[in-house]
Amino acid sequence: MVLQINKRFGSAKKKNKESFKMMVTKKQLVTLYCVYTPIMNKDYNQLEDFISDDSFLSWVYKTDEKNVALWNAWFAENPQKKSVADEAAAILLQVQLTDATVSDAQLTIAEARLRNNITAEKENSTAKVIPVGRRKVWYSVAAAAIFISVLTIGLQFLFSKNAEKPVLATAYGQIRQDKLPDGTEVTLNANSKLTYPNQWKEGTDREVWIQGEAFFHVKKTAQHNKFIVHTDAFDIEVTGTSFDVKNRNGKSSIILKEGSVKIHRPGQAEILMKPGDQVEFVQEQIQKKTVVKQDYMAWTENKLEFDNTPINDVAEIIREHYGVDVRVKGDSLSGINGIMPNDNLDALLQTIDASDDETVNFSVQRSGNVITIIATKVNN
Repeated sequence: MVLQINKRFGSAKKKNKESFKMMVTKKQLVTLYCVYTPIMNKDYNQLEDFISDDSFLSWVYKTDEKNVALWNAWFAENPQKKSVADEAAAILLQVQLTDATVSDAQLTIAEARLRNNITAEKENSTAKVIPVGRRKVWYSVAAAAIFISVLTIGLQFLFSKNAEKPVLATAYGQIRQDKLPDGTEVTLNANSKLTYPNQWKEGTDREVWIQGEAFFHVKKTAQHNKFIVHTDAFDIEVTGTSFDVKNRNGKSSIILKEGSVKIHRPGQAEILMKPGDQVEFVQEQIQKKTVVKQDYMAWTENKLEFDNTPINDVAEIIREHYGVDVRVKGDSLSGINGIMPNDNLDALLQTIDASDDETVNFSVQRSGNVITIIATKVNN
């Protein structure tokens, strides 16, 4: 493999930080690229600038809330970079990574070769003068020692993930339709992630893990294998049916469209659902109710249906879908009505801005990544 590691280090008092780069070659291993550089410290003009940045990967796959917030703020200040970033995110989300199995012996060989390369680099660099502006900067013995320690830990951590599950994921504002290995159809809402095993064997349970929101149309198998969806609050057991499940920000819920499902939660009685039922996990308790309207499916068609929906709830939907900062001023409980487009943020905001009725006026203000919705009661 080719292992490239960039590291910046030095005293916080020094304005100019030194950097070092090292190449290690190992045949028949996957390419590994690790970046130990804080985000926003380069121009980010090319696709590779984003793709090679670990913090950007965290933003794409929503694995680190801090990085997600940092990138959202940075995009608000640099909107001209967003199109390239979105293109990079689309590429990453279309790629399914599988890690090769790497033995302890291979790790030992890789580390030994790295040490040999460092030793040779030190011997060759004695008394050399490097002109200012050259990209390659020779590093000290101490830095090399630190580098070996970091690399050894990194190799062990990364290569131990060789059985990592495949992932389906969506960026903010994106809806994705796909099929799982068993033929089950899944529609993934924006800002969501679905993981599942590398393969399902006939006669065994089919398990998936959801973060965000997804609509499933589960395919029945010849042996009627269970299909189990894991959320933070409960597990959903089905054989062949269709349903919408949401697991986000500490809230879990399911609405059953067709078939039947069972809800399992440790220490609680099993719940059997029929079409039209909704089960929610609220305040550490499971609640079951009947859904009157079918607007919960609107998002799969890039639409939102509001029926006197409090503007606070609308703001939360926009935050989850587009990853922007939405603030509400005025009467936050004012309801909004209508069917609105949800494939373009600007179009959605314009529709909300024009949604005045006889009881309330709405106005929308936007500054970069910060959106303010103002709800003003109408005095009759």
